[in-house]
Amino acid sequence: MSTIEDFRQFSDSEWLNLLIESVKQETVQGLHFPKFPSDSVQAQFVGSSGENSLREAYRFYNFFKNEATKAGAIINTNSTILDFGTGWGRFLRFFWKDVTENGLHGVDIDPSIIELCRSLGVPGNLQAIDPLGSLPYSDSSIDFILAYSVFTHLPENVHLHWMQEFKRVVRSGGIVAITIEPRRFLEFVAGLKNKTPANQWHAGLQRFSDRASLMLSDYDSGQLVYLPTGGGKFRDSTIYGDAICPISFLRDNWEPEFSIFSHIDDARQFWQAAVILKRT
Repeated sequence: MSTIEDFRQFSDSEWLNLLIESVKQETVQGLHFPKFPSDSVQAQFVGSSGENSLREAYRFYNFFKNEATKAGAIINTNSTILDFGTGWGRFLRFFWKDVTENGLHGVDIDPSIIELCRSLGVPGNLQAIDPLGSLPYSDSSIDFILAYSVFTHLPENVHLHWMQEFKRVVRSGGIVAITIEPRRFLEFVAGLKNKTPANQWHAGLQRFSDRASLMLSDYDSGQLVYLPTGGGKFRDSTIYGDAICPISFLRDNWEPEFSIFSHIDDARQFWQAAVILKRT
């Protein structure tokens, strides 16, 4: 049998192809891969499943690594990486090639999904956290944090709470990659008024179309605006919904401890806006 050490030199695209193969078979080229949850569980957390889900994650994983390198923070086997809001461990499967399992960390506010990750064999140190709790890491102990489609759901008080925790645990020179909902998402919600919803997600957002129209001016003035849509068990509307965050809000609150290294608001690349922040 192979070990992960046999695959460290694989390119990121080669590793993606192996992960795609692992959707259908647990052992690929002699390496035993983590299992996948049901398609419905995958889609519940990330909106898609199987190969489509992996290809979407790969685009952000590849972007994160490239931008980190440009910022002078190269991911290697000795790095410590935190997947904040890990869900079913989609991104940890990618970073498994790059970082030793001792350096891989994943947290989520849903204890049941953490237990599922463990049962699936997702690599890394996995822990459940409270919605307004603390990260289980010492000060300045983490090199990289990825928070994909997490801050897009947090009201301002929760956003600022975890921002402070990121400031505490990330080392100087470390990198944080997050996504935020841009103005076009608020416009999208406002535009749902009086339309026949295409799906259940659109129907849930449509309830806030009037509010979204009124919030455009708040967004333009630099405020984080929040639609309390809620997300079911472990994610009630006081801590989870849809948050639309101007880049100026990040500058006003994350700086000077973090500097904004790059910001991409281009729906052709990512539906959500991508932001890379560097710890000063």
